[in-house]
Amino acid sequence: MRYIHTDNPDMIICVDTGTVIPRGHYLWPEDESLIEPAPAPNFADYVARFTPGLQAWMEAVARSNNYDSVISCVSYDGDEVAQFAGDAAAMKRWRSALWKWASDWQAGFNGQLPNPIPTLEEIIALAPQPGDFGWVVHPPGTIIESQVPPVATS
Repeated sequence: MRYIHTDNPDMIICVDTGTVIPRGHYLWPEDESLIEPAPAPNFADYVARFTPGLQAWMEAVARSNNYDSVISCVSYDGDEVAQFAGDAAAMKRWRSALWKWASDWQAGFNGQLPNPIPTLEEIIALAPQPGDFGWVVHPPGTIIESQVPPVATS
């Protein structure tokens, strides 16, 4: 059997079976010299790690105004409720700017890992911020008013 370390020192992978083995499990080899070091990350691994983090950040921003997701938020584009339409427009502008920035930022490394490798928090600090595109977190209890007069009932 062939084993490799993972990023977690208490987890290995059996290369032959694909099994993830935690330290202390009966499948963990008694002779730890059989465990190969984890392969060095390459640029594609790095991008695959931080891209979901940027998406999760966008989702958290959308949820800060009680939208289910970025998609839910941008679906209000052109809505009759000014607050919803404004949120959608700001989210769309920021989303486009963020992914354009991420693409340009990645391209600047010419496929090479940055040294040192920044954390997701450091990447987010460098990235365009939602407030720069008109995103405002509405305080709880904000009154939402429609631009369309209410329908008269008889």
